[in-house]
Amino acid sequence: MANIQEKVIERVRVIIIDSNKILLINRVKGENSYWVLPGGGVEQCESHERAIERECLEELGIKIRVQKLFLRRVGDKQGMEGQYEFFYLCDMVGGKVGTGGGPEFQPGTQYKGEYRISWVDLKKLPDLNLKPGEVKDKIIQEYLLNK
Repeated sequence: MANIQEKVIERVRVIIIDSNKILLINRVKGENSYWVLPGGGVEQCESHERAIERECLEELGIKIRVQKLFLRRVGDKQGMEGQYEFFYLCDMVGGKVGTGGGPEFQPGTQYKGEYRISWVDLKKLPDLNLKPGEVKDKIIQEYLLNK
């Protein structure tokens, strides 16, 4: 039997909360609309902190400071095996939200649909289709229910 090595994919996501609002991206693909936390893939030989800094500058146009790891998630659905997501609490320390120039926001790229960056009131979080659900649930637990 051949030894097939599974490719490990790591992604980092940022949780930025300021004045009881959370920074999210609304993804709209045709009739389908959902919310995600900003972030992206970790490049080869790149630390999580460096990947977060790069992704925040590209996608959001901001500089951040990493506080701590909030949640580690292992891909458990078909097609997601070998994928790991790391969610970090971060503070915004510079730049202006919405000035990023990542490929997601450029016309004529592989990315389909719309990407809308928004500050969303934490109280609205339970009603949003924020993916993944387990991260949404933990944010609600720690920032809404435990207050």
